[in-house]
Amino acid sequence: MKIKRILSLSMVLVLAVCLLAGCGNKDRILYKEAKLDKIVELPEYKGIKVDIKSDEFKEIYDQVIASDIENNEFYTMEKITTGEIAEGDIANIDYEGKKDGVAFEGGTAKGHDLEIGSGSFIPGFEDGLVGKKVGETVDLNISFPEDYSNSPELAGQPVVFTVKINYIQKRNDKAPKEYYKDLGYKSVGEYEKASRKTAAESFIYKKIMDKVEIKEYPQEDIDIIYNATKKQYETMLKQQGADLETYLAQMGMTEADFKKQLVTEQIKPSMESQMVFYAILDKENLEFTKADIDKKAKEAANEVSASQGSTVTADYIKEMYGEYYLENIVVMGKVMDFLYENAEIK
Repeated sequence: MKIKRILSLSMVLVLAVCLLAGCGNKDRILYKEAKLDKIVELPEYKGIKVDIKSDEFKEIYDQVIASDIENNEFYTMEKITTGEIAEGDIANIDYEGKKDGVAFEGGTAKGHDLEIGSGSFIPGFEDGLVGKKVGETVDLNISFPEDYSNSPELAGQPVVFTVKINYIQKRNDKAPKEYYKDLGYKSVGEYEKASRKTAAESFIYKKIMDKVEIKEYPQEDIDIIYNATKKQYETMLKQQGADLETYLAQMGMTEADFKKQLVTEQIKPSMESQMVFYAILDKENLEFTKADIDKKAKEAANEVSASQGSTVTADYIKEMYGEYYLENIVVMGKVMDFLYENAEIK
């Protein structure tokens, strides 16, 4: 059984970086001292209207279904040996890149799967394959971008890629009736009902976040998350036989640069949703307990075990992700249940 929805959707909204020793609202690790009612300007969050027949809702619902299909690989790939390449196709190709007639390092591969339109190759490469036939060999005369940093000697330089198109792969997504049991549902109707609820919650969340205003990011909480994130980096690097100091030197960064980048790109964006959930939690006097966190740890362990095909314990989840991560999932669940129950869904 592959059950990924709960864990993957939760991870979108929280930053799994910190260990928490306490429990309950008073002992939570984040936003204990922050006056969230003063620094988080909430829009009206009760009574949000959700029209399940609207195009906006249908788009979100389709994204929920697509996420389940993608995360759990509920699709098959069909090998096509005739026809022309079109935008969105996955083309299996052999290619060799040459500059002034000489092959350059990193410019050759065989049996590479390339999604046309993904932008994963330099400009002109993917566009140059559109309309070309399977089995055809083509020369693409293109230039590397001026700011190409992977190989500075190639930046702005004209090159020729000789590309052989081996075949095309077409993705065929399964219908819900073909996979609902794999997600633990008793019927396709039950699955679709749960998907509509997930879509409604996403709709409500989006409406709130579109209008919320964060006036300040508490420095105490920034520091807590940064220190935990730094510790996680150190642990991962140690497992690879390296250390943070060496890593930063290789990247040409100081720890001050490292912290600034993390705070700007990861920590503050994650704090925005956290602060909104905790602000509503406090305003509505919603509560959680250590038992809630322990239960979530067991659920997450079961999900990861099912996904990986090996047994993972609740203690492992706590150690790996931290009770801070689990607390955030619990808070999000409590608040989302409240928002859903107080929405106008029709």
